[in-house]
Amino acid sequence: MHKSDGAPATQPPLRRGLGLREAVSLGVGGTIGGGIFVLIGQGAALAGPGVLISFGLAFVAALLIALPYAELSCRYPLAGGGYAMTRQVLGEHWGFVMGWSFWGGYIFVSGYVIVGFGGYLSALTGLPVVLGSLLLVAVCTAVNLGGVRLSGRWQNVVILLGIVVLAVFAFGGVLSLHPDLLASFLPAGLGGVAAATLVTFLAFGGFDMVAAAGEEVVEPRRNLPKAIILTLFLVLGLYVLVALAAVGTLSPEQLATEAPLADAAQRLAGPAGGTLMAVAALLTTAATANAVLIVTSRISFAMARDGLLPARLASVSRSTRVPWVTIALNGALFAVIAATVSIPLAAKIGGFLYVLHFVFPLVVLVVTRRRKLPSGEQDFRIPAVWLVMPLAFIACGCLFLTSGLIGLSGGGVWLLIGLVCHFSVVFARRRNAIGNQGSDDGGKQRG
Repeated sequence: MHKSDGAPATQPPLRRGLGLREAVSLGVGGTIGGGIFVLIGQGAALAGPGVLISFGLAFVAALLIALPYAELSCRYPLAGGGYAMTRQVLGEHWGFVMGWSFWGGYIFVSGYVIVGFGGYLSALTGLPVVLGSLLLVAVCTAVNLGGVRLSGRWQNVVILLGIVVLAVFAFGGVLSLHPDLLASFLPAGLGGVAAATLVTFLAFGGFDMVAAAGEEVVEPRRNLPKAIILTLFLVLGLYVLVALAAVGTLSPEQLATEAPLADAAQRLAGPAGGTLMAVAALLTTAATANAVLIVTSRISFAMARDGLLPARLASVSRSTRVPWVTIALNGALFAVIAATVSIPLAAKIGGFLYVLHFVFPLVVLVVTRRRKLPSGEQDFRIPAVWLVMPLAFIACGCLFLTSGLIGLSGGGVWLLIGLVCHFSVVFARRRNAIGNQGSDDGGKQRG
């Protein structure tokens, strides 16, 4: 393993066992989660049928960001992904900002996923949305605190069910379009399309799973970019068909609910269709919420273990061997977000922070290339880097702007809280180090 991997020389490399088909399956499964079941309503409310253009713009932004991430995953196949890359290349302070942004992004992302679950549960049972959302948080937290590992096979079955139901709905809806609903294609103009682009970009979240597995992909220089591009194109195709079916079945106002696709499916196929869509959405959003809890608890645990957050957060249960403090903390944060934050607010703040966490790996790649750090023969390198990198930064900047004042201010408050917490930990650590050094010097003098 070459030096830029950041791993000890004695550590064996990961086995390259993922071919192109397996890598694409990983990417599609990681991308198509609970977001599309919820965000399509918000996107349609902002842009109307113009949300179809928003999906195309979000796809371009995702592709521009994914290609640099792919190159980095080959250069730095480290546990912790972009956080570990940023910390190693830019230092612990920037590593903290990246990790804190990543953590906050997924905390707020959990809001629309969990509230979406509550909405679909309400459509099925009449249970209040907030109560259903909190019930999901309680179950996910209890499952993770108990150290129960949901099998990857179960997760794959749930995602496959969601894809099948979405595909059937999409083709049925496209064949039964109501042209009058598409007549006013841009009711909010290009501003609505831009605002919906951030929302639709969140629906593409998960493409980085392919890049993160770069060290395990066979012939990564050839298969990695193909897998990323195929993943994004397959997901784009499904999303556009689902969006077209939705806006061609219900008006934007009718889609602006917590269970938009269940309402559309019911209009299209009757109560049975609405029920089937709601069940698929429940299972998929529940699986996504559980995955988000795992991700957020592990990133906060890793930051505490690295000395960037209070050491108490790095506690591991002796019986279940899970980071129980961060699981409980993130479960509590999920509950607060689900009970107090609306889906549009969660999408704007979460979108701002989610996009921000991609900026740091882009900077890392620029720094790495300027330092001309060595890379292995199989490393993937971005084609036309002189064009892709500037466009990737521009795409991030445009997505920042679409988050609006709410996203900027909400994300700024989250970052400010993080910086206060981080520097409190740093100062306490330095004070303890000085105190320990003084004790050692005093002991030597007495000796």
